[in-house]
Amino acid sequence: MEHSFTINIYFDESGKNQVKPHLMGGLSIPAVYYEKPKIQELNEVIKKVSIHWTKYDGDSKERNSIWRIINTFMDEHYLLKMNVISYNQSRIEESAKKLKDTLEDAADQTIFMKFPERIIYGLLRKYGTYVQLDTKIFIEDDTKYHNTKYDLRTQLFQQLNIQSIYRGERFIVKSAQYVKKQEQIGIELVDLLLGMVRSIIRNEMPTSRRVREKNQLIIKLLLSNPNFYAFIKNINYFEWSNAPSLVEVDFETYLNIFMSCQLPNFHMD
Repeated sequence: MEHSFTINIYFDESGKNQVKPHLMGGLSIPAVYYEKPKIQELNEVIKKVSIHWTKYDGDSKERNSIWRIINTFMDEHYLLKMNVISYNQSRIEESAKKLKDTLEDAADQTIFMKFPERIIYGLLRKYGTYVQLDTKIFIEDDTKYHNTKYDLRTQLFQQLNIQSIYRGERFIVKSAQYVKKQEQIGIELVDLLLGMVRSIIRNEMPTSRRVREKNQLIIKLLLSNPNFYAFIKNINYFEWSNAPSLVEVDFETYLNIFMSCQLPNFHMD
């Protein structure tokens, strides 16, 4: 009676070596939904228009592409699940100093090995007895995830399968692979959502065109699409600041503060 169910997980990070917050996120999407024609058509969109939330300043082609991507995926938002961790980079780097003679890159390995594993494990755990979860993991290709000393793809494949056995979970990681920008819409989506989460947390006043346009687009999406609002407020959001465990925070509190502050500046065009 066991049922096999395949999900794709897309992973990315946002904000490292920038001002806080520093974020990592994983997005799970059922393969049967991801393979629908309306979703696959978005792969053609990202090949024609380069989307970078960090650089977004209101360009109409980029805005229209973002609008289409978000609203298309949100048609069945309840099928998507997202985990985000905000970590204190300076605390990690400070703690890693005591290991500099033993493990030179302890800070990077903590950030790029441990946190991704926690994020993705959280998306895979606690499925029912009668489900076998076949999982494919996709990571944006970047040298910060793989070099001569460590490889996130291998780490996730090995450690998550070991965790599944050790903890009696129902998932199997079938594959983990790197994907370049503008190749898979899933990678573009998690990058986009993570950037929006970061903008919501930062809640900057519109003192520049870039900030203004980002805030305007987020607010417009939230007001025009109840599914997007429901998805964003239900993101599983955690904060880490040199504590033994992650602290779960209700992301809706950040969202409500953002909307309260930004709505007076919003103009529906």
